[in-house]
Amino acid sequence: MPEHPDVASSYLTQTSAANTDPDLLEWFLAHGLCRVAVEGDVTGEIVEVIAPPVLLLGRGTHDVRACPSPDRLGYPEKHLAAMSLDDYHIFLLRYLTRAVEAGACQCFVCRQPVSNDEPAHPWDGIFIDKELVCWLIIHFDCKRGLAREFKGYHPFELAALPPVPYDVSRD
Repeated sequence: MPEHPDVASSYLTQTSAANTDPDLLEWFLAHGLCRVAVEGDVTGEIVEVIAPPVLLLGRGTHDVRACPSPDRLGYPEKHLAAMSLDDYHIFLLRYLTRAVEAGACQCFVCRQPVSNDEPAHPWDGIFIDKELVCWLIIHFDCKRGLAREFKGYHPFELAALPPVPYDVSRD
């Protein structure tokens, strides 16, 4: 990774955008879900940098994933072009359910594994639309601590890995 802070920031953001399906990136832009920054360098070149929404399946850098495309995963309910934001939330809940079933998620606040096998610790997928736009996994009991734990996350500092292709064709 480049060492200069401005270059590193651009690299991280470009990584997230590169791992986001182009049609999904356009859809996010059309729905106002991307964060945009303007960067300049000493030569006077101005570049607009786009940070698309991400999935936070835990607190680690390996838990930051680009959002999946319903079209690429064969989602049977609706194609991306016909989706509203609520439709995408429903699709992502199905996706996150598969991620939990695969054992790939930790609560964002308590950092404990999230499982469907523990009825005493139900979980939820939360949508955040602030400086950083993301969806994350959290236990119901941990929601009070979310604001405290979420401080310091910045959309231009996260490098999202490609989404895992979970089967979203069934309920």
